[in-house]
Amino acid sequence: MPRGLSKIDFTFFLNQTVTEIVEINRKPTGIIFENANLIIECPFRLRDSAGIVMGLSDYQYAQDMFSYRTVEKVLIGRSIKNIRLYEDVADLVMEFDGDIMLELFHDSNYFEGWQLHGTNGFYINSLPGGAYTYTD
Repeated sequence: MPRGLSKIDFTFFLNQTVTEIVEINRKPTGIIFENANLIIECPFRLRDSAGIVMGLSDYQYAQDMFSYRTVEKVLIGRSIKNIRLYEDVADLVMEFDGDIMLELFHDSNYFEGWQLHGTNGFYINSLPGGAYTYTD
């Protein structure tokens, strides 16, 4: 039976602003906030109220049109309004002001998917198979 939404307290991250998008080979691989960072090693989707802005498939198959710069244009200066963790598969959803959402889909039974670090000692890491480890 799915465990649903986590009860982890993400309050430390609320209202933190995106300051930088980290890229490797034009692919968005991390987000730097004022007092935190997010490492992305799994499929993702960035969307707004009109629909999908960019996903991993866009980067992989249409690099002439999509890169980390697309993510920069949408997220730089945006503040986190909510974070949800779906425990049964370790998917993470970050909601930003302006009806922007970043959804991370942990899709591996072998690899880690993402990590979220706070300067307050908070650390959560999605593990192979959809589990996660957490310290605060």
